[in-house]
Amino acid sequence: MREFDLLQPKTLNDALEALAQNNATIRPLGGGTDMLVDLRARRVQPDTLVALQGVNELRGVTRANGHLHVGASTTIAEILKNPLFAPFNALRQAASVFANPMIRNSATIAGNIGSASPAGDMLPPLLALNAQIELVSRNETRVMPLSEFFLGPRKTAKRADELISSIQLLVTSNQSPVSNPQSSAFYKLGLRQADAISLVSVAVWLERDGEKIRDVRIALGAVAPRPMRATRAEEILRGQIFSETNLKESARIASTECSPISDLRASADYRRRMIAVYVRRMIEQAWQHF
Repeated sequence: MREFDLLQPKTLNDALEALAQNNATIRPLGGGTDMLVDLRARRVQPDTLVALQGVNELRGVTRANGHLHVGASTTIAEILKNPLFAPFNALRQAASVFANPMIRNSATIAGNIGSASPAGDMLPPLLALNAQIELVSRNETRVMPLSEFFLGPRKTAKRADELISSIQLLVTSNQSPVSNPQSSAFYKLGLRQADAISLVSVAVWLERDGEKIRDVRIALGAVAPRPMRATRAEEILRGQIFSETNLKESARIASTECSPISDLRASADYRRRMIAVYVRRMIEQAWQHF
């Protein structure tokens, strides 16, 4: 690896001061599970890394004002262990197949988001759960929907002087009665059963009103330049009676919305066919969990 300087700030202000130089050769370092791979491959060659492990302001998971506030340094392992994540089944399912236990103990949720890989495991469930992301710099704090954060493969709306400070997940809905049950599900198809890179991944979130799907979100991974919502497929189901006909049509539409590539691991046609299969299965799974 190319040599670099390592800064180890103890406070968020110190970390932001370092990044405020707005120098492309300065990069933040979270769990390091992606960054170290990129350093060895020389995909990134920073002069300075700003290690965030000692910044307590980026840690912690709290519930307040109907939202779960997830600190940027929250590890994937903590998502599996912390009972506050119990309402978010899709997120926990994704965490359970994220790499391996050693990596899960180091990798952070902000690191997976910031890497912006189209195949990032945590990204489809976060999109399906309508997550918001908080970005902080020395001069301002801004919050945006996660769906607006991804611009392309490894490209995001984060500026060089900003850090991801937290992710926000809605626990109770302001737009519908609290009594309306909600459910979510996630599946990753890989060449190995668990820790492989995704060939395709699907996350769904449903809100039920009797026998109707009151609201729905469908998110896809590894089948477009960035993680994406299948919004046309959602419209087939939203406000409709749960039925086999609607389910099949929604899954078919989802397979046409994505734009996968062919590579050594799978063809584009195979990926589209698997999207149709797993969109249908995940909607059925989420419905059965009510």
